[in-house]
Amino acid sequence: MREKRADKVEKTGIDSRALFATYMITLPRLLILTMAGAVLGSGLSLIVALLQMQERCYVSETEYYIKFAAGALEAKHHYNDFTWNDVLVSDSILGRAMEQLGDQYDRSQVQNMITADILSDVRYLTITVRGLEFAQVEEIKNAIGTALESFGETKDEFDQIYKIDDLEIVQEDVPFFTWRAAFLGGLLAGLLGIFLTAFRFCMGSVIYTKRDITRYTGVPAYGMTFVARYKKNKFQTIQNRQRKMLCENLQMLVEAHSKIMLIDASDGEEAMVFLEEIQNLGIADSAHFQVYNTKKSRVMQQNAVFLAVIPFGKTYRERIIDEIENVQLQGGKTVGGILTKADALWTGIYYGLK
Repeated sequence: MREKRADKVEKTGIDSRALFATYMITLPRLLILTMAGAVLGSGLSLIVALLQMQERCYVSETEYYIKFAAGALEAKHHYNDFTWNDVLVSDSILGRAMEQLGDQYDRSQVQNMITADILSDVRYLTITVRGLEFAQVEEIKNAIGTALESFGETKDEFDQIYKIDDLEIVQEDVPFFTWRAAFLGGLLAGLLGIFLTAFRFCMGSVIYTKRDITRYTGVPAYGMTFVARYKKNKFQTIQNRQRKMLCENLQMLVEAHSKIMLIDASDGEEAMVFLEEIQNLGIADSAHFQVYNTKKSRVMQQNAVFLAVIPFGKTYRERIIDEIENVQLQGGKTVGGILTKADALWTGIYYGLK
């Protein structure tokens, strides 16, 4: 029996309309999740900024003008960001700078403190020095500058390299809030919510429609009830129509069977709520409907049939199938199912009400 049910599910595929309706009603939660992700992202960014504040670097930026030799067109194409960062740490520049700095500096440490950038024009080179101590940054800046200017004089492809702008050494600015962190946090949280919604839907463990009941349990759906949250006319129309269908189908069931036992996978909680609802609506009475107590005797009442009560939007498929099969194992017969606590908005979207 399980193999047949699995084959049917595979052939039916995903109900794209139901997935769309699920996304529509979960949209507010997805938006809240996205905002929460943005807040979390900006919060993490703030924590990182506070940690960085404890070790704020001093930054020196010096701009140099590179005067290429006449006819050195190939050199202009050769010297870029990558090239200058390699040349900067060579013996021709960093090596000479280390001679000036002396033994109190470690070459690998100085190498990690300097970077070269060509921001636009290849003739303009920016050397940046970062360090924890002001005096250290200043000494390295001056030593690198002297070595770089000397490098321009010794190489044939240059006429000259000279300083054109020397900014003041300042502490590195640490931003406490960045839109990028907030955007990335919100984006990741939103995508996670979208993925989890789709994953939960595609698992097929959540029942959304009467068709799902037939599809997964193999028994017909006798009707559905709603959570009274929407009172607009278009939702009242579908609620009234579904109530009429439920009333007619339950009446037909009562005419065929003297006793209908309501079963669920919640220890009778969902079944009791449904029984109280149909009694209040005047659809049925306790003379024909009764909540099945799994803790009592396994002996089935004569002429009694079972009706599965399945709540909308809950992970319920595996549990209710287990209860139905257990009833069948004990000699009972499950004739159908009821979808309860349905969302009128979801149903309206699914049926395309205007």
